Amino acid sequence: MRVFIVLAVVLTLAALLHPSATATNSNNSLKFFCSHTDYSGLCIKSIKEIAPRLKRANINIVLAILLHSIDVRARQGKAFTLWLTKQSHSRAKTLELLHDCVDFYDTALDNLASATKAIKAGDIDTRDAMLSSMISNFGSCEDGFNEFAIKSPLTDRITMLKNMVDNCLAIGELSRP
Repeated sequence: MRVFIVLAVVLTLAALLHPSATATNSNNSLKFFCSHTDYSGLCIKSIKEIAPRLKRANINIVLAILLHSIDVRARQGKAFTLWLTKQSHSRAKTLELLHDCVDFYDTALDNLASATKAIKAGDIDTRDAMLSSMISNFGSCEDGFNEFAIKSPLTDRITMLKNMVDNCLAIGELSRP
């Protein structure tokens, strides 16, 4: 989590030192970046939850904030999944699938850390590969439930996380030449 906070601070300072590379009107810039996504409402909400007083934004700042938001939501999702594994009323197969999902959350969080490092290094291809892998990680969790025709208790959380990552990929496309 410290990596995301440090990254956000560094990117914010960089933006302030180079105002020509940033949009000065926060609401307009958020609308601009988020309008390039399939889930613009979720994009704006995610940014405002993490950085409600954001004054300036560029692609790297927006991505850093969105990645931090994903980190928070993924950790909450993992904690909820672990809590579900401790419920005695769950069937054995459901418990097994929930434990699998905890592993998928861990892998997704590792991929998130790698995507963050790739942004710092300016490695767009690795950033996008790690973000795409996160969508697969979250999807694999749901696939396990679907395979056994078991209603997943995680569908809403997983769908939101996949949509949040999709937003990052869409905004990241703006940085491609």
